[in-house]
Amino acid sequence: MHRFAGLLALATWLISGCTYQIASNPEYVPEERPPFIAQGRILIVLPQTQQAFTYQGSPTSTVGDYTTMIVPMGDIVRGIAEQVFGSCFAHGIVFAENRFVEEEHVIALEGDMQEFVYSYTRIIDSGFSEEDPDVWIVPEVDIAFHVRAYDSRGQLILDDTYDSGVTAGERYRTTSRPAERINQALHATLHELMLQVANDIRPLLIGECTIEDLEPIA
Repeated sequence: MHRFAGLLALATWLISGCTYQIASNPEYVPEERPPFIAQGRILIVLPQTQQAFTYQGSPTSTVGDYTTMIVPMGDIVRGIAEQVFGSCFAHGIVFAENRFVEEEHVIALEGDMQEFVYSYTRIIDSGFSEEDPDVWIVPEVDIAFHVRAYDSRGQLILDDTYDSGVTAGERYRTTSRPAERINQALHATLHELMLQVANDIRPLLIGECTIEDLEPIA
């Protein structure tokens, strides 16, 4: 019982009453990339207001609800977009304030972040010993963003919302850097959503450019 109380107090103390500043970190982005190479350029509309956007807020959980996290969301989104879409468009990426640019491109993407919430969920695993349970903290994020895609003639060809639902990161017992656990989960979840976008736009590129599939299409 003493061990349980001690772990609970330590875990709570480590994520209470602080403000955490996180940053874009390429090391948190999984290695998986879209399974195709498009022989063209992608335009990603990222106005300065979106790129400069910084989220600041507290978790939705009671654990850590006295903490605040500052997230440079625009920087993180741009960094992950560069890794995901830069790997599957052979002629690169153009970031622009709007879709009306002179650079040739086979597709243009624009989007809006609709939701970002995070939490620290306490898990008590008693196992075979109710008197000596393990206490874990699970970092969780929930992200949704709206994406629109336009072909080279400016016609809208995709209009959809991508929603991760509640997504768990790697659980832990104690840490002095709880916000970095959320940051890791944030990067991984955004990466997965952008992979979904890439897979959805792949068939829309037919007729726009040559596509080399890196694995068989089911």
